[in-house]
Amino acid sequence: MKTMKTLQVETKADWEYCEEVLPKVSRTFALNIGELEGETRRAVLLGYLLFRIADTFEDNDHQSEEEKIKALLEFAEIFKGHKGLEERLSLYEPLKFRWAEDSPEKNLVENGDRVLRCYFDLPQIYRETMDPHVVETAEGMARFQKRKLEQGGKFFQPRDLTDLEDYCYYVAGNVGVMLTQIFCLREGLPKRELEKRQVQFGLALQLTNIVKDYTKDLERGWCYIPASVTEKYGLKPEDLRHLSIEESKKILQELVPRVVYHFDSTLNYIKILPEREKDIRLFCLIPFVLAYYTLLQIVEGKGEKLSRPQVATILDKCKLFVGSNGRLEEDYLEVRKALISFAQQEKR
Repeated sequence: MKTMKTLQVETKADWEYCEEVLPKVSRTFALNIGELEGETRRAVLLGYLLFRIADTFEDNDHQSEEEKIKALLEFAEIFKGHKGLEERLSLYEPLKFRWAEDSPEKNLVENGDRVLRCYFDLPQIYRETMDPHVVETAEGMARFQKRKLEQGGKFFQPRDLTDLEDYCYYVAGNVGVMLTQIFCLREGLPKRELEKRQVQFGLALQLTNIVKDYTKDLERGWCYIPASVTEKYGLKPEDLRHLSIEESKKILQELVPRVVYHFDSTLNYIKILPEREKDIRLFCLIPFVLAYYTLLQIVEGKGEKLSRPQVATILDKCKLFVGSNGRLEEDYLEVRKALISFAQQEKR
């Protein structure tokens, strides 16, 4: 039998692993999670890693749709019914699949038991808060994998923007719900007001990622540009790889207003957060400001990736915005004006 001291040493090593793997699977979220404090930080770190494991089951290149569905549903089962640690570890063990390619995501999946052990190092209220959201996301991802399987053909494609946002809810909007519940375990946060905008926060970030990466996603058989959009311009999913400048502009003009709508809600979500909650505000500010500047750069035709100096400048801005909703709003509205102007340009 392991002694208490041995268990403490092992748990410390597991936490160290979780801290070390985070920037390897997401440099962006490593930036803002690192700004959180106390149990909030620990819970959000583990929540992100658990969602990243589900995401890896969903979008890896090494499993068929049937295998992905099976893995996602088995992963969801781990978080149902208030199971103890040993039962969860037993259920997780068969999910440590392996593939030839060496990657941080592979490493995370194969060490998911370490994430689970840290999960049980949190107060129980966090597991009660987070468990249902891990289940909902994993099962939602499985549902869309099943649709891809049933749809057949080379690509899965959502029907329209509403269908796309339904998918985005499971991979990102639900994360916004979970984060709000974690934040509101602190006393004095305006929970009802935050809940009105919690889904839009996640959708804003996910839709920005789709705009940025939709041509790359084609490689794994997912066309995130809805059929209602491609059909409007007489395009097939495979055509998205080789768009003219005008065709690319038309696609962006269809998506940008929807992203801006969710950006507006995200701005209000952050403004509602009390200024005393500096770590939570900074956690929310970093991905939001990075997202709206990324979208601006894309519509200006300057590429999909911000440079390191640009990121550094944005991080400095975020530190100013922590204590000033006015400065944040002024900065966002300037970018918003340019985004709306682009979206309203005449389509030739």
